[in-house]
Amino acid sequence: MSVFRKPYASLYDLLYREKDYPGECDFLQRLFARHARRQVRSLLDLGCGTGGHALLFAGRGLRVAGVDRSPTMLRIARAKTGAGTGSVAFFQGDVRTVRLGRRFDAVVALFAVMGYQTENEDFVAAVRTAAVHLAPGGVFAFDVWFGPAVLANPPGAREKTVKDGTRLVRRRTDCVIDALGQVVQVRFATTVRAGRRTISNGEETHPMRFFFPRELELLVRSAGLELAAIVPFLDEAGTPGPDTWNVTVVATRPYAAPAGLRPTQTR
Repeated sequence: MSVFRKPYASLYDLLYREKDYPGECDFLQRLFARHARRQVRSLLDLGCGTGGHALLFAGRGLRVAGVDRSPTMLRIARAKTGAGTGSVAFFQGDVRTVRLGRRFDAVVALFAVMGYQTENEDFVAAVRTAAVHLAPGGVFAFDVWFGPAVLANPPGAREKTVKDGTRLVRRRTDCVIDALGQVVQVRFATTVRAGRRTISNGEETHPMRFFFPRELELLVRSAGLELAAIVPFLDEAGTPGPDTWNVTVVATRPYAAPAGLRPTQTR
């Protein structure tokens, strides 16, 4: 894989240590309460990364499984498990193809996991993975970049510096937009220093797709789910607008899927 390789993955928790995981889990549970037609007792976290959401959900009493492609991120997630983390297991796999042989009340794909599915076929395959693992009446929630806002307020270069003991980590981000392809190439360049000594330099380019509402509805339905809502990230009652860069999409698995679109059907 070309993203979240060991150097960058090992810095992930440090670079995003200010991320409000408890607040995001609160938001998701409010979405579950609004849209799930069954009580959510179990959850599948697709693209779970270092386990920030999965471990919190498990600590709140849910039975949780997390899936990620990155061995480094999974090692970090597993190292965090222990007393108080509840029932959680982590598996290495691709969100487009993984099959755990179990169903869950809810599935999530968070922090732009679905945006990495830049081709229609990959996106639909990832939604189908969610559908296969969803119990009837269950809910699938994922966040993506919102096309109208990306085009109205294009991303620019930025820099972030964080300190961890004697280490100083600097990350520069540059973006190139392909408006017709609906993809932003996000280039991360990281430098880790200890005092005057440079420990490491690294670069990764993350392709990130942005989406529009009617295309999301079409793609979600083609995988056998029904679009329930598109809301601003962390605002379950709001309406996205040209300043809403991040939206959360909610889809549900009906009790009876339309003919030819049954979630258990393989491609």
